[in-house]
Amino acid sequence: MMGKIFKRGLIAIAPLALTLALFLWFFNTLEGIFSVPLKALIGNYYFSGLGILVALVLIFLVGTVINNWIIQKFSSLMERLLTKIPLVKTLYNSIGEMMSYFGSKEKQREEQVVLVEIAGMRLIGLVTRDSFKDLPPGIGSEGDLAVYLPMSYQIGGYTVFLPRSRVTKLDMTVEEGMRFAVTAGVLTHPKKAQKL
Repeated sequence: MMGKIFKRGLIAIAPLALTLALFLWFFNTLEGIFSVPLKALIGNYYFSGLGILVALVLIFLVGTVINNWIIQKFSSLMERLLTKIPLVKTLYNSIGEMMSYFGSKEKQREEQVVLVEIAGMRLIGLVTRDSFKDLPPGIGSEGDLAVYLPMSYQIGGYTVFLPRSRVTKLDMTVEEGMRFAVTAGVLTHPKKAQKL
């Protein structure tokens, strides 16, 4: 009886505790990064939490400034320079594409959450492309789909190329599909599936 009560309490508290722990880690990291230069600049006037405040204001200002046309041109030039440095290019492009994917509501509407059957197993995936004309020959054929299969509890996954007939569209948003896959299937509202 005590074990069941403890388990229920743990299940109720764990998501909140982990979310708070991640936020605290994030804010402590920001505070740690910004506190050093701030202490050097203002000395005794520094107080705990000022680093976070400056970081948030800086993020807001960068977002505001990026909307400026001249800054966009400068940003584009810097991006071109970064994409010429071998290792930096790979990391920068990968992170940039991932961030734009999750930041774009339009792109997320285009993408489809699907169920894929491979070797008798059914896996949740995201359709990332249905045309391969801009890629080297042999990567995908007419009628194929590129499907990203995320792994549970870690950042990573596989991109597979499959015929449309092997893929079943699920009535889920991209966010629901990712949450389902990343949390190893702990999604409470499954919806209907349909053939593509």
